[in-house]
Amino acid sequence: MKSKSLFVAWLAAVAISPFARAEEKTDDVVMRAMVDEVDRAKDKLMLEGLPKSYFIQAKTEDRETYSLSASYGGLERSAHSRSRIGTVRSRVGSTQLDNTNFRGSFGAGGILPIEDDYKAIRCAFWLFLDQDYKRAVENLTQKIAYLKEKSVSDRPDDFSAAPPAVESQPRPKFDFDVKKWEQTIVRLSSRFKDQPRIKDARVSMMAGSSVEWLVNSEGTRLRTTDTGAQIEIRAEIQATDGMPITDSRSYIAERLDQLPTMEKMLGDIEEMCRDLISTSEASILQQYTGPILFEAHAAGSVFDSLLSNGLAARPIPLGSGEDSDQSLEKKIGLRILPRSFSIYDDAGPKELDGKALAGAYDYDDEGVKPQRVSLVERGILKTLVSGREPTKAVKQSNGHGRASGFGDPRAVAGCLYVSTDQPLSADELKQELLQSARDEGLPFALRIKSIREGEAGGIGNPVRAFKVFVEDGHEEPIRGAQFKPVEVRSLKRLLAAGGERKAFNTTSPVSASVIAPAIVFEELELTKIEGEFDKLPILPSPLVRGKTPSANTGS
Repeated sequence: MKSKSLFVAWLAAVAISPFARAEEKTDDVVMRAMVDEVDRAKDKLMLEGLPKSYFIQAKTEDRETYSLSASYGGLERSAHSRSRIGTVRSRVGSTQLDNTNFRGSFGAGGILPIEDDYKAIRCAFWLFLDQDYKRAVENLTQKIAYLKEKSVSDRPDDFSAAPPAVESQPRPKFDFDVKKWEQTIVRLSSRFKDQPRIKDARVSMMAGSSVEWLVNSEGTRLRTTDTGAQIEIRAEIQATDGMPITDSRSYIAERLDQLPTMEKMLGDIEEMCRDLISTSEASILQQYTGPILFEAHAAGSVFDSLLSNGLAARPIPLGSGEDSDQSLEKKIGLRILPRSFSIYDDAGPKELDGKALAGAYDYDDEGVKPQRVSLVERGILKTLVSGREPTKAVKQSNGHGRASGFGDPRAVAGCLYVSTDQPLSADELKQELLQSARDEGLPFALRIKSIREGEAGGIGNPVRAFKVFVEDGHEEPIRGAQFKPVEVRSLKRLLAAGGERKAFNTTSPVSASVIAPAIVFEELELTKIEGEFDKLPILPSPLVRGKTPSANTGS
């Protein structure tokens, strides 16, 4: 979008804003306190001989949370909490050069009163803004001195324009029946009593609602609301050599009635336990180099690990010592995937085939509505998701500036949709896998059903993986393997992809989703996990009944 369009949109928003110079009329006490203190700070907060803030943003997060956990039919935790956190960001200088994107802290914040007390909330923001302004002018002075000593060429601006946003969503209704959900997770965890081979198992649940207020000195006045729930089932087993093997199932929903049925979750527990036992008895993969088929959910994790950070436009702070190895900005206009692949980001839709998307949101943490962004077209990288901090190649926000906790907002992908214009069926993908192994003279290829969530730039270790034999297509489970480092350029060697896409959700460090099909890599390398493992428990599990198992078997 051109800057002229942004300027026109900004004028229109100011003209129609119902909050413009009428803040005292709203019945939203939190909004009124924030607006009044931001206005006062922008007009009057300054040190003699130093500039005022040209931009101020204030944010309040009000969260009500229920946290439950159970193990083997026993309730371990049932807690309810309510908290309000306030944060501020002050920019001193100008959009071309301000106190940000430099070593040192940016922003301030802390705990707010949970009661709607106008004066108490204003006092809290008064102190936050005072602290942040003093730090901001100090940082700007140091940054100017740094630039006088260093030769810095082609430095992008520190901030970009964005039209003000005004919306006030109704406060959420979230009726959480504590006893009912305690009974639910207790019943789920009880199922592990029938699984004496499982070493440890736990069911946890987080649920709650939130209200967020965001105010800035440009006229943005937002009150957004959200509800959500997550149930996680996690279990661990030990192989006879002591190697720990863990697996999990996670369910995310916007509303409680969208969570799976009890029968569905109990069935998943049974399947997970069977998979864990089968994997614990599998042979260890010593070494492998060759084609690999990732099922759709695992493929989502692969794209998240290899691409999510690289597809985000983030400036490198001056004097930070950080590098830009993960950024793909220099590859804009170049091919990073096969020509049959395309990727776009769209954080608007909340669900895919009835499954909640963790990366969906209404506004980012800079008050900008997310745009659908076409990132990769026919394998060519076109642009990146961005926040309000420009980079050399991406100058304007497309609504992807988000923060983790008290961290600064920065560009983060929301919901990445990966597709191919040459989709194959499941049988065709398997044949593509086997033919590639056959061409390399390999006796088998690998199919990976699930992997652990990996760190950016690295694929997580396989959880459920199989050898697929070239001769007759039969499969055998394997364990104990880890991927050698995988670079983004490996994505050019994707041989094929399926047509059915599944959603992979992650909540760390910021909620995001990748919607991807199954994929076949031409070649990746895995090696045996080297390590020293704890011995099996001396005594068998007390869940074993009717027989006396041999010591050190865990069975």
